[in-house]
Amino acid sequence: MITLITDFNDYYAGLIKGPIYKINPKSIIIDITHNIRRHSIYEAAFVIFNSYSHFPKGTIHIVVVDPGVGSQRVPIVIKYDDHTFVGPDNGVFSFLEGDTFKIDLEKLHHKLSKYGLTNISTTFHGRDIFAPTAALLELGEMNFLEKFHKKSTLTYQKQINNDSAVLSVLYIDSFGNIILNLKKEDIKIKEIEISDLKIPVLTHYKEGKNFDLIALYSSSGHLEISKYLGNANAHLNLKSGDVLQIRIQRVI
Repeated sequence: MITLITDFNDYYAGLIKGPIYKINPKSIIIDITHNIRRHSIYEAAFVIFNSYSHFPKGTIHIVVVDPGVGSQRVPIVIKYDDHTFVGPDNGVFSFLEGDTFKIDLEKLHHKLSKYGLTNISTTFHGRDIFAPTAALLELGEMNFLEKFHKKSTLTYQKQINNDSAVLSVLYIDSFGNIILNLKKEDIKIKEIEISDLKIPVLTHYKEGKNFDLIALYSSSGHLEISKYLGNANAHLNLKSGDVLQIRIQRVI
């Protein structure tokens, strides 16, 4: 099957399925999300890394959050953990360290011509490059790929001291929960403090009904700042990729 993650939230999301079905009408296409915040490579990097393993081995994942579309950034394919990933080399695959390949556009164009796919635009590589690449890979064709050794990665902060930490915001979900790049195995804490606001670390959301904000470990395993039946990010106004300084109270 082929999965899709984009920031399109428009008819473009449907259009990228057309070339896939032209090449392989039997393909199964799963929409993970088309609601990544516009141009947020940080969001997409978190979502694909925390989504892919819930699908069967052999799944092909297309990720198109591509503010550099049409520029010199390289279209790539990554083989990682028995999954295949297709998208732009702009950091969206920062957490994936598998074998990386560059898509040879001339060879790809030659292959696509027999399916009547003759146009590669400068503004819609999701439809014209990444979708047909995934469909060809699903059929076992790979001779338009070349080994690539310069994969781009995003910058994240993770510095843990005795009573403080500097962390990156990985993701803000639709509930306003703020997910940080700190895991339970990194440090045992019972409370964090942000801008003089003390936030207890609890185990589930309903425990927080008497607190302004709470923290807990999310389904991804990362520390999450939340508000019971509310929106934590309405208080903090953060976005994916932001750096947050917090004070921490360790479990003794």
